[in-house]
Amino acid sequence: VTEQQVFGASLAFHALVPLVDLKVEVNGQSQSKQGLGDIIFGPALGFHHSEKLHSILALDFIAPSGEYDRGDLANIGRNYWVIEPVLAVSYIDPNGLNIDAKTMYDFNLRNKATDYRSGQELHIDYAVGWGLGNGWVLGVGGYVLQQTTDDRQDGDRIKDNKGRALAFGPSVKYTSDKGWFLTAKWEQESEVRNRAQGNAYRVKLTVPF
Repeated sequence: VTEQQVFGASLAFHALVPLVDLKVEVNGQSQSKQGLGDIIFGPALGFHHSEKLHSILALDFIAPSGEYDRGDLANIGRNYWVIEPVLAVSYIDPNGLNIDAKTMYDFNLRNKATDYRSGQELHIDYAVGWGLGNGWVLGVGGYVLQQTTDDRQDGDRIKDNKGRALAFGPSVKYTSDKGWFLTAKWEQESEVRNRAQGNAYRVKLTVPF
């Protein structure tokens, strides 16, 4: 987070470096992979509307840094770039209600290995919890995803293949008095269409500089 102010917001830059442990099972076959996933980075503007209400406007870029092989069941990378505008809003009360919502819209570029381009996607990460007054917040969270445009293969549109999913599960967050925080989630997917279905365990450490 810089000292620079833009439209009354703090100019910031961020990066997310995921470490992935993935297992895929399809028709009696399975494969596992572990390693570095696709790195997310970009600029952001942070707004502080009040002591408890905050928002962020960002433009994320998702780089194809994760391992990918078109013949594998499990791939921890997409093998294509994604441009992703982001709006995140948080209401934070250390001794009460906490609400987080992060809305993202994905512009997926072409996978050069398959000449396949996935359609655009709208997805929202959410969490609702209660602050215990000692840095801990206990609650629930998950995400909603809806694909908005058709996939394309070799330039031709693929009809009736739009993906969607809903995920829900418990979440825990700890915020230190030094400004860093740690979140842990378990998410079970449901209402899945035209996507692989499963569950996910996520742990995220956020450290300000």
